[in-house]
Amino acid sequence: MEDPDAYLRALTAPLAQAREGEPRPVVRFSVEAAANAFVMLGLLPAARAGEILAAQRPVLQAAGLQVGAQIGELRVSPGVRGFCQARAAAPAGLQMIPLAVAAGPVRCRLGGHDLVITWATLTPEGIRVRYHGEAKDSDSHGARATGEEFTQQITQLSITDDTGGTYLVPARTVRGIMSGRRSAAGRTRWVPEGDFLAVPAPGHAGSRGGRPAVRWLEFSAGSGQPARIQIPPPSPVPTGTAQPPWPTPAECYLAELAPPAADWSIGSAETGTVELDTAAIVAAVVGALLVVGALPPDSALLPGIRDRVRSDWRLALSGRQLALMDTRAGTERTVSAGLAARLPFNQATAVIENITAHQDMVSVQLYGRPWVLGGSWPAITPCFQVSAVDDTGVPHEGKPGNASASISAHEGTGTFWFWPPVPPQATQLRVTVSTLWEAAWALIDIPGRLPAHGKMAQIQW
Repeated sequence: MEDPDAYLRALTAPLAQAREGEPRPVVRFSVEAAANAFVMLGLLPAARAGEILAAQRPVLQAAGLQVGAQIGELRVSPGVRGFCQARAAAPAGLQMIPLAVAAGPVRCRLGGHDLVITWATLTPEGIRVRYHGEAKDSDSHGARATGEEFTQQITQLSITDDTGGTYLVPARTVRGIMSGRRSAAGRTRWVPEGDFLAVPAPGHAGSRGGRPAVRWLEFSAGSGQPARIQIPPPSPVPTGTAQPPWPTPAECYLAELAPPAADWSIGSAETGTVELDTAAIVAAVVGALLVVGALPPDSALLPGIRDRVRSDWRLALSGRQLALMDTRAGTERTVSAGLAARLPFNQATAVIENITAHQDMVSVQLYGRPWVLGGSWPAITPCFQVSAVDDTGVPHEGKPGNASASISAHEGTGTFWFWPPVPPQATQLRVTVSTLWEAAWALIDIPGRLPAHGKMAQIQW
């Protein structure tokens, strides 16, 4: 077993032989991929790995070679650094963690528009609201103007709770897009959608102390009728601990490393397009983790790595899943349930905010810390993975959808869609959330589906 510091230095040493116009002695980005893996897995401090990589920059530049700093060449990824800093530091105070979740839809008249509140999540920092507006035919210029008007009107909302507390919507917290959908007549229908954070007005505490302090919220704009949304207590969801997908953190990391396509490239204005040898990069990371003893030589993961690099089935499934979601949007009833179910993690924080069922397409919203949005492959930062088994025994992979994260607090939230689709006869999911180091499960009823009498007695989780 070799020391990670010594091995990384040995891995970078051949770069001193690089000459302009000749192939690099080390496959481009193989060194960086190995360094990021070492840091992500806690095998080498980020500062030390950065020093080893940075020492080679002047060597390459002296040989007349361009070093692509903007695309992460010869440096540790900022996302990897942030993730490791967040893991090492105890959270001073979680601001985005869901304390209670209310499911819509609740409709509120907003000026000349209808605001539909789909979710209201109580957090220590305030109320995070997800919304959409009504669809309207328009060209792109008109849609942009409508979106700006919609966003401005959201900041003028009057929000109160049952305790007499009031909330403000700062403009900086409103995030929205105009989503275009093709109508049957061939025109584009634009729908404003997004989320915003309503913060307690000065002198109002809001939800503090780790539990919700309000039972309902009212939203109003102008002289229209206020819209009220009830805030339920957290759902009593059964939870427990589980084993991660693979026996070691290194295997869990490698399982996520395989790129989304065999041919992969990155680029910037300083370097142009750089084609990556994906198989060689993955092989370099595998070899590095084997040499330092982090990866078992007899790992069951190893035989399938080459095939995963050449043909990753997840890409095709994700595309088909999105196509199904687009086709079915607006044609079937969507049923949702707020959960705020906290999972028993020791080295992270995770809460299943809600579950949504749209015919056989089922998703959960997950809050987590540390949560870092991943950068360009191969500098991956796998924070949380989601999977499930339904009560008919069918396994499902949670495919990431929309996500957002706080860069400073390393908290985030994101949607995971289950694939393959959950059959209509399934009424319950055992959802497993995992990190590289640990995992936990929650037993969740699928909203809108009635359990068959005696079915659960036949299923062994």
